[in-house]
Amino acid sequence: MPTIVPSFMLKKLYLQGSFKNTPNGFEFALKNTLAPGTIIGLSPLQIDGHDVPLANISIAVGNVTPVRASDISLDQPRSFPLNVTVKFEVTGETLTPGKHRVTVIVNTKEAGELKIDAEDSIA
Repeated sequence: MPTIVPSFMLKKLYLQGSFKNTPNGFEFALKNTLAPGTIIGLSPLQIDGHDVPLANISIAVGNVTPVRASDISLDQPRSFPLNVTVKFEVTGETLTPGKHRVTVIVNTKEAGELKIDAEDSIA
């Protein structure tokens, strides 16, 4: 299903300043400021144009225990409540200081595929 949400609105979901290296990789966050939703799948995210496998990504919706992105499906959805932060934790690689572009494609039950493009910096 094609997205029904304009890209300028989707860009606002990215939480500026959330890009950080961690001991095992890096993380960033989205905050749902649009409407309650249900995540039924994700595509491999892209960092600076290269794919990061879903097996290397965990997501935590609010304070819920993180789940592997590859485990989210129509049969195992995750709610994405309004005004709640979703943290993406990527293992296996850290990022160099400076600007990076991230692209996240989230498939939702309510609005179809949402492609979120953002640029942020790591200090």
